[in-house]
Amino acid sequence: MSPGLLLALTLASIVGLLFHSLFGRRLWQFPVYWAAAIIGFLAGEIASGVVGGALLRIGTVPVAEGLAGALVALAIGWLLTTPAPPRSRRRVADTRRASMLRHRRAPVD
Repeated sequence: MSPGLLLALTLASIVGLLFHSLFGRRLWQFPVYWAAAIIGFLAGEIASGVVGGALLRIGTVPVAEGLAGALVALAIGWLLTTPAPPRSRRRVADTRRASMLRHRRAPVD
């Protein structure tokens, strides 16, 4: 395995694991974030090669573009895997209480 590929996989894995430790809620999201980071990092490397420039290069690995690609892929992965928040029971109870107060009749003297 070439050193550049090994460095790219290591950096992408670090980014994916760090992202899961900060934003991951479920264990099944771990491989999703890890794979998204690797795919995004490699996509950033390819985009850097197509454009022809690199901001920060270590050996043959364009680190800044790879990290940008990994973060974009992780953001997409987070949007696709994060469940919608459950509806609050308190909001339902407040709605019922408000409707009961509206329909309450005034006391008769």
